[in-house]
Order: sequence, then C-alpha cells, then structure tokens
Amino acid sequence: MPRLCVGAFIRDERNRVYLHRRSPHRRLLPGIWDAVGGHVEPGETPEVALAREIEEETGWRLATIEAQIAEWEWDVDGEIRHEIDYLVRVDGDLQRPRLEAGKHDAYAWIGPGELELLMVGRADGDRRLRDIVAKATRIRLTDRLRLEPVGREHADDLVRLHADADVAFWYGGAWRHDEAVRNAVQMNAAWETSGVHKWVAYDRRTGELVGRGGLSRMDRDSATTRQIAALLRDSPDPSLAAGGWEPDRLELGWALLSSQRSRGFATEIGRAGLSYGFDDLNARAIVAYTERHNVRSRAVMERLGMRWVGEIVAPGPIEGQVGVHDSAPFAVYATSPGASVESAD
Repeated sequence: MPRLCVGAFIRDERNRVYLHRRSPHRRLLPGIWDAVGGHVEPGETPEVALAREIEEETGWRLATIEAQIAEWEWDVDGEIRHEIDYLVRVDGDLQRPRLEAGKHDAYAWIGPGELELLMVGRADGDRRLRDIVAKATRIRLTDRLRLEPVGREHADDLVRLHADADVAFWYGGAWRHDEAVRNAVQMNAAWETSGVHKWVAYDRRTGELVGRGGLSRMDRDSATTRQIAALLRDSPDPSLAAGGWEPDRLELGWALLSSQRSRGFATEIGRAGLSYGFDDLNARAIVAYTERHNVRSRAVMERLGMRWVGEIVAPGPIEGQVGVHDSAPFAVYATSPGASVESAD
C-alpha cells in the first residue's frame, strides 16, 4: 500500500510559492528545491500532518486550507508514495521562515519566472513538482471564488459547463468529452507558452463549479483580431489608440452555469482577469467582445468600467434568427490600466 504524504503550497502577497532547498547530505533528493511537506504519521489525518509539517519546517502555523490542488504518486527506491498537495495560508512572518536544522539550507519565493529552478539537479527530468508550483502561482482567490488555470483535470467540469443550455447557445453548442480534453490541454499549453489563459471558477465556500473565465491571447492574424485592432487605432481615447493592445492581444471573457448567474460572479471573474492582465502581465489595454444582443455580458463589461469602442462581425448568433451566421454583429469594449472601476453588481 502506498505511503501517504502531504505537500503545502504556501503563497505570499505576490502569489509566489515558498520552497526550500534540501541539504546536500540528505539521502533522498539532496540539494533539490522542494515544497513543504512529508509523510502522514500513524493516527494522523492529512490535515493534521499538514499543520505539523508546516510548523516543523518553517515555524509558521497553518491558518487555512484553501484547496486541494494535486494528487499523485511517485516512486522512491521501489516504495510508492501517494501525495496530496494543498494550497494553504499560514500565520507568521513570511520573511523569516525557521529552516529545519540539518534538513534545509536555503529558501526562495518562486514566481512564474523562476519555475525552472525546480528542475535543477533533477536527473530524472520529472516536471511534476514544477507543474504543481506553476499551477499554484496562477490560481487566484477572490472574495467568493477560487480560479484555477485550466488543465487536463478540468475536462469533466468543462463538459458540464458547456452542456448548460445558455452556455451552449453562446459558445456554439455542447462539448463532447474528447473536445473538452483537447481544449483543456490546449488551454494549459497556452498558460505555459503565453503565461495566461482561462481559469475554471469554483465557489470557495462550497467547492461547487461556477463557470470559467479570465484572459486569453487572441490569434495575431485572425480576422477578429484585425478588426478589433482597427477599431482601437481609430479610438478617440489616446490610451487605446496608441497601439498598446496589439502586442499582447488580451481578451477578457466568462461563461457561467445558469444556476450561478445573477450573483455577480461574472463581474468578480472579470475584475480578477483585469487585475491579472494589468498587474501581473503589465498589459496596456484589454478588450472584451460579445454578440450585440448579449445584454447580460455587455452589462458586465460596463460594470467593469470597460468602454464601448464599436462593432465587428464574426461567426455567431443573430438576434431573431436561427443558427450561427458568418457575419453576426459583435460589440467591442476596451479598457486600459486605471480606467476600470469597482462597481456594485
């Protein structure tokens, strides 16, 4: 039977993950950067073991378990470990961890730009820890939502979301499971190559699926991108007309289960996306667009402080007509840093 282990992924105010380096004389993985964690001892629950390991290895105290973010197995000298990893908050001075004597000799706060540090010294080339840290740096927590970067593990939830009649109407139909897997893998690859893509949104209190949303980079050469770029270049707003959108081509969007609508969740996802784009990616402009008659999404864009800049045409539904049309009218909204506003839902 595999030996149960837990891992604690602790973040600071900049969403960087705490790691420490194993001392060079350790028998297992000497000199390797690692997350806080260890074995679940007899009589312990994973939660109790998590709190104990955090205090032993850092001197901090477990405050809140935000979410389970990974579960996997690994082999050491023929012995299988079954590991459960958690995103947690701790109490204590994050600038002064107390390294466990003889076990760790350095610590670091790792952001998206330092992920490859986790591959140093790993002769087996195993990327699992590196990928879990990447996920932990990209998760965002709002007042009510946990926003997880889309990965292969979210395929079932994407099938459920796109089976919703309202979502299927606006997004061209339901997704088969193989489509959801393919799209999830592509979205996850975009997180790696572009540093951004969509999140899956869950209720922080209940864990229930809410929807998906966030940012993505539009294809540089698509007809839609070219139309939006032309609109912005003609905008009377100098912050939008200066060509600041085209290098990043960031587009903001959201899709919610019908049961989760009219609760302000789309606005909450939108605010998180704008914050990620402007604060983390240093974007100069972000756009959002939707069918002309999608009054719900247009209202969210306006609540976010985004400004209408004109219309484009793209494949989609047309009000009062059946089916998807090649040249449906879409309303385009845009905003720049400092222009978005906090607004009541």
